[in-house]
Amino acid sequence: MFRNILVSIFFFVGPALLMFLARNLTVMGMIWLKNRQRRARQQQVIDITPIHKHSHPNWYVIIVVIVSLTCAVTVFLELQKKDEVVPQEYVPAYTDETGSIVPGHWRPKAPETDQ
Repeated sequence: MFRNILVSIFFFVGPALLMFLARNLTVMGMIWLKNRQRRARQQQVIDITPIHKHSHPNWYVIIVVIVSLTCAVTVFLELQKKDEVVPQEYVPAYTDETGSIVPGHWRPKAPETDQ
């Protein structure tokens, strides 16, 4: 259960980081292009007007949280499913009666008896 929660947290944080990274790389590319165009025009205007801009819009943060929560909840619910899991045990490699090597393999676990 604890491992499933940690994996779910990873799947919450991962998409959020990737989306912010993609957004920041896009914004950096747009700024680079804008600066390149401005340098090509050789404008010598100095603007000292203070402008307060958000580093990211609120709608983008809401989308990031929704996508991340969806990923985290989906992964957590998938990890909680135990209906399809067949208990198995690993049989290590051994030599049989004829001296042939039998490679290691998984086999279904025998049901335990309460005796």
